[in-house]
Amino acid sequence: MPKHIGINVGHPTLKERDMELILKVDEKGRVLIPAKIRKALGVRRAVKLYVEKGKIILEPIADPLEELAATVIKGTRDVESEIAELRRIAEKKAVEEVKRRWRS
Repeated sequence: MPKHIGINVGHPTLKERDMELILKVDEKGRVLIPAKIRKALGVRRAVKLYVEKGKIILEPIADPLEELAATVIKGTRDVESEIAELRRIAEKKAVEEVKRRWRS
């Protein structure tokens, strides 16, 4: 019985079985997902793979590092001034620590 590779689609313009492709599997077990499908489904650096009823299912997921970077950038209004403020705070704490040690 042939095995199928399925892409679990969660995209409004691509429905299940909108497209069926025969893809080549290289000697290392890699499959190249066509760019059109990757872009339409938002597949970037990470996918979740699971096996269901003899089928391989790939599900796009967000890269945790990209999400973290986006969160940091979204929460930042003026990076340079925030870095300067963090430096001032660090310097103040360092001076306080030096004074505390000299008093001891």
